[in-house]
Amino acid sequence: MGMREKAKERLQEVPLISLFNLRMLGFALIRAWVYLMFLGAATSVVTWNGDPLPPAAFLGSTLCLCALLFSCAFIRKYNVFITGTKVFRIAGPICTCVGTLCLASATLPDAPQVPLCVLGAVTTGIGSGIIDLGYGDLYRAVQPMRTTLEAPLAFLLAAVVYLAVQFLPPVADVLIVAALPAVSGYILFVHFQVWSPKHEFAVLPFKIHLGAFSWKIGACACLIGIADGVVRAVFLSTSDTTVQDFYRFPLVWAGIITLAIIYGCALFSRERGFKPMYRTVMFIMAIFFMLLPVFTGHSEIESIIGLAGYGTFNVLIWILLADITSTYRLSGIMVFGMGWGMVTLGVLLGTQLGQIVCLGAPFSPQLLSLIALLATVAILISYMFVFSESDLESMATSEEEDGGKAVTAGQGHPSETSDGVRRQRFQDRCNDVASQFGLTERETEIMVLFAKGRSAARIQEELFLSRGTVSTHLRHVYQKLDVHSKQELLDVIEGTG
Repeated sequence: MGMREKAKERLQEVPLISLFNLRMLGFALIRAWVYLMFLGAATSVVTWNGDPLPPAAFLGSTLCLCALLFSCAFIRKYNVFITGTKVFRIAGPICTCVGTLCLASATLPDAPQVPLCVLGAVTTGIGSGIIDLGYGDLYRAVQPMRTTLEAPLAFLLAAVVYLAVQFLPPVADVLIVAALPAVSGYILFVHFQVWSPKHEFAVLPFKIHLGAFSWKIGACACLIGIADGVVRAVFLSTSDTTVQDFYRFPLVWAGIITLAIIYGCALFSRERGFKPMYRTVMFIMAIFFMLLPVFTGHSEIESIIGLAGYGTFNVLIWILLADITSTYRLSGIMVFGMGWGMVTLGVLLGTQLGQIVCLGAPFSPQLLSLIALLATVAILISYMFVFSESDLESMATSEEEDGGKAVTAGQGHPSETSDGVRRQRFQDRCNDVASQFGLTERETEIMVLFAKGRSAARIQEELFLSRGTVSTHLRHVYQKLDVHSKQELLDVIEGTG
């Protein structure tokens, strides 16, 4: 099958027009809020008088965001209880809105700057972290191909909102930016009812060893985040434009480039999944960083290349995390808490390191080339840490380690949904589905492995079957369950289909 035919087939699965939906809009709005408040590492001018925020605001908010994300990842056994409370869900958008207004007021004459900055940093960090985790859990139930196509579109829309708001007077800026998390939170927690007891998954997420997962995702995200933060800070210092001009129009062009890269990888690659996309994107980012010294002095091209690397990195990590949670049925809060927390920490470290490096400005062409080379090496090294199927399988916690029990929320019994339906172990649920739809023993075995994320080739190796036999059994499973994709199969197993 040619590349054009592959693209048409994949677009039939997810029509482009269907990507313009409330989920994508809500996610775009919270990304736009991040761009407007903290994209330029505390250079935001979203204040009542248009003065820039003090650097401590960015640092404090980011540290609070990381603390919340890591805490939710590590105390995962209490997540069902915490996220199930309405207060926690409401706290996300309210804290972010209040924190935005506090930071906007910190630059006013005679205002108590330190208390307002501290309060604003804490509330925006915690509030935006809750919303990020919510969208992570929301995308857990979304077909991976749809997430791959929606995420870059959301980041591009966020860049357009960023550009539009930049042309408004300061008062309008503040009011609009404070409203963004409120609208995004409404879409997330009211329209989609994320974490509502009415929308619990029928099957508990698989568990994995958090330490091993943290090392894999942390090494990847921190390396790229540090490289990106240093490069942006250094090449911004060499540009003869203002910070606002550095980000304003180039951010939109960078979003378009990111969209083209991700869509090209998703629609035209021979293989499906995040690994071939990750490989291609890492190669392109390495080229971007190597090209930066070539365009020193051409500020707009320099800005676009630098921001394209930043945007593509963020989109790629979001897609990777969503793909992992969806394909391997992991906890969205755990995966995004650790993964997105590491991304944020990496960007923070890179930004701070970049500011230290910038103390040596102005830079010679040789030094700029060396910085670009080191950033490229960091990206190539990070490729070594990309997840493989065997990595995730080795991290999986076995049923024996769990004591054969489905314990959640710190309770000694399986939790129940609002309808009183008991959430079952994954294997038990698969057995129920097999009995309900009359699957044979071999079909059940293959369905379980396939639902756990095994590829057809891996199933072939594990069960010592031919490729044709595995394909035949999978086709029979699809026919008996009346499903047409892996996502529909998983929906049936989880009881949502």
